[in-house]
Amino acid sequence: MKAKLGAFFQSFSGKADGMVYYFNRRLGKIIAREYVKPRANKNNQRFKDVAANLKALNPSEGFRMDLSVYVDIYNSAVRNWEKPLLNWHNAFLKLMWAMARDLHLDLATLTREQIETQELPCITVMDAVEAGYLPPVTSYESLVERF
Repeated sequence: MKAKLGAFFQSFSGKADGMVYYFNRRLGKIIAREYVKPRANKNNQRFKDVAANLKALNPSEGFRMDLSVYVDIYNSAVRNWEKPLLNWHNAFLKLMWAMARDLHLDLATLTREQIETQELPCITVMDAVEAGYLPPVTSYESLVERF
């Protein structure tokens, strides 16, 4: 059993009895789901490569803060209550996958230099909203911190 009780947040997290438990701050609930180990295949490997590359891009702190503000504004709209974004990283992934699909980019090989030199729409949250990769929210024009 690898589950533990967090002293500071009073939350249960970890793995126990084939289940994964974690506390979702935004929902204010402990969530449990069955632990499923993914089978190794070509698609999983590609997804792993893309995830590793997106992590290696390491967006700036200001960009991450802008995405956090975007998520808060997005989730405050009544029409988005049924399908909220949980954190800045969810918004970042949504943006990057939409951009890659539209511009035919390979996220497994995308670099910061490409983003900056080609002035891709993910350079700021405002540009991403204007390009249609993120849904518009009120005051998105003020989210201009660069990637």
